[in-house]
Amino acid sequence: MPASSLSTDTEMPPTGGLADAPATFPVAALAALSLSVFALCSAEFALIGLLLNVSSDLHVSVASTGQLLSAYALAVAVGGPVVTVLTARVVPKHLALALLLVFVVANVLGALAPTFGTLMAARTLGALTHSTFAAVCILIAVRLSPPGRQASAIAWVAGGLGLATVLGGPIGTAIGEQWGWRATFWSVAGAAVLGFVALARLIPRNLGRGESESMRDELGVLRRPQVLCALAVTAVAQGGWFLLYSYISPLLQQVTGFGPTAATVLLFVFGAGGFIGNALAGKLADRSLRGTLSTMLLVLAGALTLVGFTAESKMIVPAAVFLIGLASGALVPPLQAWVLGAAGGGSALALAANTSAFNLGNALGSWSGSRFLDAGTDVTVLAWIGAGVVLVALAGTVLALRTRSRKTETAQAT
Repeated sequence: MPASSLSTDTEMPPTGGLADAPATFPVAALAALSLSVFALCSAEFALIGLLLNVSSDLHVSVASTGQLLSAYALAVAVGGPVVTVLTARVVPKHLALALLLVFVVANVLGALAPTFGTLMAARTLGALTHSTFAAVCILIAVRLSPPGRQASAIAWVAGGLGLATVLGGPIGTAIGEQWGWRATFWSVAGAAVLGFVALARLIPRNLGRGESESMRDELGVLRRPQVLCALAVTAVAQGGWFLLYSYISPLLQQVTGFGPTAATVLLFVFGAGGFIGNALAGKLADRSLRGTLSTMLLVLAGALTLVGFTAESKMIVPAAVFLIGLASGALVPPLQAWVLGAAGGGSALALAANTSAFNLGNALGSWSGSRFLDAGTDVTVLAWIGAGVVLVALAGTVLALRTRSRKTETAQAT
C-alpha cells in the first residue's frame, strides 16, 4: 500500500478482551454504544440555543451564561485525560456504566439547580465523564468486533459523537423552547438512563481490563510531534468557529432579526450541514488528508467572514450557517484520523486527548466570546475574529502535514 495512503499511518487496535473473537457484527451492542455516546455528548451543546432563557430565569448576563459552555468544555479538556489515566485498569463495561451513572446524577442536579452556581457545578461534574466515556466506548466497540471489522465498529461510536455534535444543540434548544430549559436536562438524563439499560443488557462482562500498555508508553504517545500538531490544530480550528457559534442564537435574534422559532430552525440547518459534511469527509480524507483539511478550513473561514459581512441579511445568513455546519462537521473525521494515525492507533489516552482538544477549543472559543462581549464588542465582530483564528489553524495544518509528507518520503528513500 502506498505510503501516502492514510491507512499506512493508522493501525487498528486488535480485537482483544474476549476469549474468542465474535463471528458476527454486534449491531445491537454497537447501537447501544452509539445511543449512549449521543446522549452524553449532546449535553455539551444542549444549552447553546437556550442562553437567553437561562440568563432570564437565573438572573445573570448572557455573557456569564455562556460560561456554562466554556466551563463544560474546559472540564472535558483538562479532566478527561486525568480521569482516563486514573481508570485505565478498570473493566471497560464497569467503567462505562459507572460514568453513565455519574452523568445521570449531574443532569438531574442541573435540572433542579436553584442557582447559577449550582448549575455550573452540575455541568462540570457531567463534563468529567465525557472524554473517558467516549474513549472506553470505542475500546469496547473494537473488542466486540470480528476480525477485519474494527473500523466499522468504531464508525458506529463516532456516529453517535458526530450526531451529538451537529444535532445536540438544535434538539436541546427545541425541547427547551417548548417546555423550558430544565426539560432539556431531564431529557438528556432520560436518554442516558436508556443507554445505561442497553449497555447493561447488551455488553458482555468478559471484555478484560483497560489498555495493556504501560502508562509510560501511553503518556509517550502524547509527546509525538505530529500528535501535538494535530491536537493543536484541532483546538485552534474548533475555537475559531465556536467563538461565534456559542452566541449564534443572540446574533440570529438580535442582529439578523429572526424570532426564537426561526433561530431554532436555523440550528437544525447548521446540524444538517454538519451531518452532510461529516458523512462526506471520511471518503475525502481517505484520498487526501491535507487537501480535505485545507479545503474545509478555507470554507469555514469564508463562511464566518460571510456572516461578518451579511449579519443583517435574512436571505444570506441561513446559507452561511449551513456552510459553517458543513465545514465544521467535515473537519471531524480528518482531524480524528490525523490524531489516531499519528498515535499509531488503539490508544485510549490518545482518544481522550483528541476529545479534549475539541473541547479545549470549545472552551477557549466560548470564553473568548464572552470576554469580547463583556468588553462591549458587537456580536457580529465575533465572526471576523473567528475567521482569523481558523486561518491560523489552516497555516498550522499546511505546515505540519507538509513536514510529515517530507519525513515519509525520506523514510521511503531510506
